[in-house]
Amino acid sequence: MAIIAVPDALAIRRVEWSFDRPAQVNRSGWTMRRQVVQQPGPSLWSATAELAVRCGTDEWLEAEAFLIDLEGAINTFRLEASATPQARDDLLPAVDGAGQFGRSLRLRGGIAGEGLKRGHKLTVNDQMVSVSAPFVFNAQGVATVSFKPSLRQSPPDGAAVEVRRPSVLVALSDSAVGWTEDLGSVFQAKALQLEEAW
Repeated sequence: MAIIAVPDALAIRRVEWSFDRPAQVNRSGWTMRRQVVQQPGPSLWSATAELAVRCGTDEWLEAEAFLIDLEGAINTFRLEASATPQARDDLLPAVDGAGQFGRSLRLRGGIAGEGLKRGHKLTVNDQMVSVSAPFVFNAQGVATVSFKPSLRQSPPDGAAVEVRRPSVLVALSDSAVGWTEDLGSVFQAKALQLEEAW
């Protein structure tokens, strides 16, 4: 399995995100009371992404080559989670200390007064998480960020945390990929069914 680079000329026109957190819901037939049991195991991001490329151009050829390079569900690529940058270019935090698990991380190397809002995403250890409470770096460039879902693995001390353009490592959810050549179209959108891969 390889991580395939997304061509610069490839425009992702639209992304529909899904987040699956496994749980079992039981409802009493008498009282109609609902009880939820969280199932063990990690959550899963999935998406439907539409590629917008002009037919009969070099970008079209790049799009086809990219789809072939994915080799169905075998290879992966990084799908960006935000259409615009979430933070300054020079905001480059890192994990502050090894052995951190769960739904929060202590970060260092931030810029005093800068931070992220609830709902922003970040990527650590190739896992994308959603910020659950706003945070700001203090005068020493340190902050603790809370997020969901829980980390699958403890990141090493000093691991980079992507806050500007977070992404999720994805693969095609099907082994077959196809496209349509319609030279009468100004743009041709290709819908890709994707799921998180780790």
